[in-house]
Amino acid sequence: MNNRTRLGYLGTLTVLGVFGATALAAAESRADAWGDMLAAGKKEGSVTVAGPSFPWVRNFIVKQFEADTGIKVDWKPLVGGPGPFTATLLREADAGKITTDVYIGGTTSCFNFTRKKNVVVNLKPLLVNPDVTDQSKWRDGKYTIQTGTDDNRDNDDFWCFMQTADWVMGDLFVNTDKVPAGSITAWKDLLDPKYKGKIIAHDPRRPGAGQATAAYLYSVFGEDFVRKLYVGQDAALGTSYSKNPEAVATGQYEIGLAFVQAAVERYRKKGLPIARVFPKDGMGLRTGGFSGIAALNGPNPNARGVFVNWFITKRTQEKIQCLLLERSLRMDLESYACIPEYTSPKDGVSYPVHDYYKGHHFGAKTKLRSRITAIFGK
Repeated sequence: MNNRTRLGYLGTLTVLGVFGATALAAAESRADAWGDMLAAGKKEGSVTVAGPSFPWVRNFIVKQFEADTGIKVDWKPLVGGPGPFTATLLREADAGKITTDVYIGGTTSCFNFTRKKNVVVNLKPLLVNPDVTDQSKWRDGKYTIQTGTDDNRDNDDFWCFMQTADWVMGDLFVNTDKVPAGSITAWKDLLDPKYKGKIIAHDPRRPGAGQATAAYLYSVFGEDFVRKLYVGQDAALGTSYSKNPEAVATGQYEIGLAFVQAAVERYRKKGLPIARVFPKDGMGLRTGGFSGIAALNGPNPNARGVFVNWFITKRTQEKIQCLLLERSLRMDLESYACIPEYTSPKDGVSYPVHDYYKGHHFGAKTKLRSRITAIFGK
């Protein structure tokens, strides 16, 4: 090795040493920040979390988080979807006293929450647990983040929500004893007079799954089709994520719109005849379901940081995805076998509409919301 080569080699080692030392220092800094956050969260003693109303999800989160951190969880179930909670949250913001620290639900709630200043806390500086800071462990090598504030939708430095799962929405289910296989191959088949009064849908007048599916149909087929399907066919509009699919599984209704698999699978496991149908002219809406998480400006700033970090760790995501049946965007989990096949995007199929994309939210979905009363009544 000549002197020039030797000097270059030593220089490379020096650079690698600097980078290695820098990475080690950064890792130690994150570990210190996580330890400090956890200690401060324990002193606060509790965290208030708003999340899905499914009791099996609540029970796991409350029990496991308290066991892992020593911090008590006060759980606010999102009964009736995110709408009632959002209304309360914005009233609390006006009064200057927000009582919730963390929200688990759809990431498009960001656009409602940020209608008021200082409701949502930037997630970006909160992610300090060494288990969650490596973005290469997530799909496409990065977090899926809903960014922006009400006055600056393009503010990528403000992380409003993090999406932790992605799947195909349960837009259409049938009772297989009532609706023979192959009976429905296109969405227009649902307009057959024989189905009048035999359809139940999650209420599109409320934010949540019902509005997501209605907006999807609105974007693909237009307002006239939506009106004919929901109003012309006398579709029953329910607000329960559990009772709506039960009504189809037990044969009270033949067809169901906007069901979530966490409820559907409970009836399928009992052997009840409920199954997903994919019309060829509209194979489904992509969504993140209940997987979004946001930090709110509640009374326990450190405990909320602890909860956010805990929620997106490998260990928690492994369990949460199987409770909600929504495939996690973390790519390093041990298994995804618990996820129903019908929620996975199909090879070679295009899914042009994603419920959480800004273009859809402020496009077709906003147009639908402006027409909600005109189409569905109050």
